Amino acid sequence: MELSRMMKAGILHKAGNIHCESIPVPEINSGEALVAIKAVGICGSDILRFSRGVSPYNFRVLGHECAGEVIEVGKNVTSVKVKDRVAIMPVISCGKCDFCRSGEYSLCDNFIRMGTRIDGCFAEYVKVSPGNLLKLPDNVDYESASILEPSAIALHSIKRAGVLPGDVVAVLGCGPIGLLIAQWVKILGARRVFAIDIAEEKLEIARKMGMTDCINAKNEDSVELVMRETRSRGVDLVFDSAGSKITFEQSMRMARKLGKVVIVGLVEEDVTLPQETVLAILRHELTIYGVYDTDTKPIPLNSWQTSLYFIEAQRLDVKSLITHRFKIEDIATVFKKIAGQREKFNKVIFVF
Repeated sequence: MELSRMMKAGILHKAGNIHCESIPVPEINSGEALVAIKAVGICGSDILRFSRGVSPYNFRVLGHECAGEVIEVGKNVTSVKVKDRVAIMPVISCGKCDFCRSGEYSLCDNFIRMGTRIDGCFAEYVKVSPGNLLKLPDNVDYESASILEPSAIALHSIKRAGVLPGDVVAVLGCGPIGLLIAQWVKILGARRVFAIDIAEEKLEIARKMGMTDCINAKNEDSVELVMRETRSRGVDLVFDSAGSKITFEQSMRMARKLGKVVIVGLVEEDVTLPQETVLAILRHELTIYGVYDTDTKPIPLNSWQTSLYFIEAQRLDVKSLITHRFKIEDIATVFKKIAGQREKFNKVIFVF
């Protein structure tokens, strides 16, 4: 197709300074595809990088939760074609290290992530290796597909620890990933899910998604309430998706003896645990899991493909997560509002 060789993109210049500007459309090589972005979500990590400023890597465009249409392919590309509707898997692995050779591509020793080390998807067009593209079924729209990445991370978090039918689960932090975790554990058989946050707006979304045990931790002691509701037993499985030192510590005190705690949210400060909490970890013989990104190996069915299947089957509600939609021209204003917490957001996307 005939294409203007200039495009609009959100350019990060320094901490707190991002603007929509006109830059050249990326040139693809014989093994790449050019994708016209149709929807891209703002991740919490994008806000952190916006607040910190540019990195030592040679990139200026953030964004990695995206979907779009293939509009050009290199001469050696056979797995996708022009007009294919696709989601983009943003982690580019080396394929050579021990972790890649074992299929753990997200743990690659030399990984590159779009929007963190190379230019990402806050742009009209992006060049991608076909191996990082996932074709979309006809009934999955671009907005839903842009939430595939957090959906896959949420599922991977659960697969790390495992959930059993009948489990009682607590989710601390009802942002997009926390709400997706809450949905997944219910799909997988949890009999009770405590959804915990300090923002009533997020808890309202949780209620709309069918969560009946919602706790506003600003108004109630969430640990005391969970322990009371479980008759001092604690929950089988805790997910900390809030990424704060407070919830990190609370998650250890909510788990039952021999319980499991999954740390999903990135804590941006040092964490010091009270001795009583450390003793609880030891005496209760807790198992603590860390989570980074998601799994992409093809066997068994990876979290990306599984998420796509459940979205297609309308068993995973991703559209309810979206609270705001903007054009890329609004990127400066939007980032300042989110970073400054001047407005309540959940999932924010740019649409093209």
